[in-house]
Amino acid sequence: MIEMLINYIKVAYRNLIKYKSYSLINIVGLSVGLASCLLILLFVRNELSYDRFHSKASQIYQVPWRFHVGVNEFESALAPCPLAEAMLSDFPEVLAATRLYSISLYGGNVYVRYEDKQYSEKNFVWADSTIFDVFDITVLTGDAKTALNSPNSVMITPETAKKYFGDVNPIGKMLKFEDGTLYKVTAIAEDLPVNSHFHFDFMASFSSLKKSRDTDWYDTAVLTYVVLPEDYPSGQLEAKLDRFSREHAEPVIKMITGLAWDEFLANGYEYTFFLEPLTQIHLYSKVENNLEPGGNIKTVYIFSAIAIIILFVACINFINLAISRSARRTREIGVRKAVGSTRMHLVVQFLIETIVLCFIAVVVALIVVVLVLPVFSQLLGRAIPFTLFQNVMFIPLLLLSVVFIGSIAGSYPALVLSSFKPALILKGKYMAGTHGGQFRNILVIFQFVASIALIIGTLVIYNQLKYFQTKELGFDKDQIVVIQNAESLTNREAFKNSLLTDSNIKSATFTDCVPQMRLEVKVFERPQANQNYTLITILSDYDFQKTYDVKMAEGRFFDKTRPADAEGVILNKAAIKAMNIENWQQEDLYLLGRNRTRLKIIGVFEDFHLASLHYDIKPMASVMIKERTAYLLSVKLRGGNIQKTLKHIENQWVQYVPDQPLDYVFYDDEFGKMYKSEIQAGHVLSVFSVLAIFVACLGLFGIVSFTTMQRTKEIGIRKVLGSSVVNVVLLLIKDFLKWILVANVIAWPLAWYFMNNWLENFAYRINIGIFTFIFSGTILLAVALITISWQVIRAAQANPVDSIKYE
Repeated sequence: MIEMLINYIKVAYRNLIKYKSYSLINIVGLSVGLASCLLILLFVRNELSYDRFHSKASQIYQVPWRFHVGVNEFESALAPCPLAEAMLSDFPEVLAATRLYSISLYGGNVYVRYEDKQYSEKNFVWADSTIFDVFDITVLTGDAKTALNSPNSVMITPETAKKYFGDVNPIGKMLKFEDGTLYKVTAIAEDLPVNSHFHFDFMASFSSLKKSRDTDWYDTAVLTYVVLPEDYPSGQLEAKLDRFSREHAEPVIKMITGLAWDEFLANGYEYTFFLEPLTQIHLYSKVENNLEPGGNIKTVYIFSAIAIIILFVACINFINLAISRSARRTREIGVRKAVGSTRMHLVVQFLIETIVLCFIAVVVALIVVVLVLPVFSQLLGRAIPFTLFQNVMFIPLLLLSVVFIGSIAGSYPALVLSSFKPALILKGKYMAGTHGGQFRNILVIFQFVASIALIIGTLVIYNQLKYFQTKELGFDKDQIVVIQNAESLTNREAFKNSLLTDSNIKSATFTDCVPQMRLEVKVFERPQANQNYTLITILSDYDFQKTYDVKMAEGRFFDKTRPADAEGVILNKAAIKAMNIENWQQEDLYLLGRNRTRLKIIGVFEDFHLASLHYDIKPMASVMIKERTAYLLSVKLRGGNIQKTLKHIENQWVQYVPDQPLDYVFYDDEFGKMYKSEIQAGHVLSVFSVLAIFVACLGLFGIVSFTTMQRTKEIGIRKVLGSSVVNVVLLLIKDFLKWILVANVIAWPLAWYFMNNWLENFAYRINIGIFTFIFSGTILLAVALITISWQVIRAAQANPVDSIKYE
């Protein structure tokens, strides 16, 4: 038995060497398809594995905050500081709770100094010492039980330790922060895995901050996590959170709205908390203000569909080439059967040949995956680890796939050709391909359908992203530099005036937030309607309108020459409409909070996009900024020599804030980050669309080879009877054009359905025009014609005498 198997493999090897071109095309096509599928599988596996490495992953829940007053509703991962302690106290089912705090959520960084080294750190978080009771954070050096117990203690990662201390042991060393506070390094912790929804370079004890002792239920500032018992139905706890919210938040609601709790609820308002499973935060969460941007389950679905499509296209290509090659082996089959080979021997031989081919393609695919994975990771903007062999079932499933694909691909020549009678084959009465023609046509059409659908998907994503970049936002985002640590300035106006001495700087404005980068929400009361409203609120100085070129619909912007404007407010048209204000000149609003401040409406903005184009324009207000809230300074440049202007800004900064580095970003770069996931998806889809078309063309090459060979005599006879090369070429191409037409009819509605569903993620989106479908069909037609034309022309130009003699 073993000897027979070895003999089959030897024959298979000889045939692979004999038909080198066929073998190479088949291996390349299948290996490209498998490699593409495996790369996508790694991405999908990574996305679905987020936060599952924690031993209590199924028991951990984030506790976000939902706030709804008036026309806007907000869900934020940020919750009040006393929430964690209150839940531990009020609910026995809460086994542990912890909080995370980071100023990066407000657009700021932390400035850390050690001796002569000073850096601006973004991945800096403060955490309760109970962080180790909730998350699996491995401490390499130091003691996890005491690492964050004391105020002014900090835990760092190995890379951070190397950055600040070199090869010196950092434990016990003191790091100096921007406010002069010293923090003691107490531990070195292993970096959290890539598939974590938050990461850190520094983790300091939250007890170091005054904020950790905050009892205000309105100031939402921290991420709160709780651990529940195993298999505990989280819905039971969630059902208690409305009552819990009332018990703790009723005083603050009364303070800021003037309403009793029952009246607050009767108005349709809401202040409550809910539970978000840890393992769903990355892909499913809709809440804002998590430490890192999440993924999207729809992207996972799209990529999974692409993987399946490419794998099917590759397998169809493999089958078509096997059928094509079998056409050349009818005489071999006849001779084998004539000298005594049984049908079973032929079936096994064909199957082993295709399985060997498939095995080689799988090995090549794995090598390609290892080599291409770093590029793929860069394309996605995240490190995708090679985790295939971590699953004990991967190798058995891979081998099973080899056998399955090889068996499917070899089934046609194995079962059909082996059934032919040797006498008829040797007389030329049988030609491969007289059976199963419809089946092959269906396979080719499916390849075209998949390719056209992927091209349409790529074009739609490209056009949507282009729409984002070109749509009128209602303000000017270009040539703006945003200084993110402006709160460090002790003399803000003097610094601002010093910048304006550069003729290349048009204007500058202090704000607490900026459109599409960072937004704040405040509650306003409209006395005439006896209603409260949550409005996105930008605190700004007199130059905000000039810097961002925001248009006024009515009234005016804040004016330095009018002192009363310090107590003014400007609304956008969406707010006027939502609040049903008919005569804004006659109305005042009250800004609610610890103090109830009366504000006069002095103007109305034209609507502009505060958030990304995923969302509709929301009601907003602009109020004059106070010194303590001037976190950001936006500097509008005229163009010209940008590097020289940046140098001027840096020189002025050093004079006013000598102990801190300047921290700035270009606004349009930050704007692009909002659509990062869509841009990455578009790039990946483009690459895999090209690969799918490439694999489909290989299959098309095989079927064309088969067709032209099958019709060799017909071509010769037609040429003898006077047909020109052009006539013969058109005759042969006609069938392929028919298949492409049928594929378009099938692919267009499918692609429209799925891409229209994807576009529903955006409040502002393109319409999928007929040109997109026509263009995609034209692209495939052009590629297909290029693929088949040289073979068809070669067959048409052959000597008709040789063609007629062909058997």
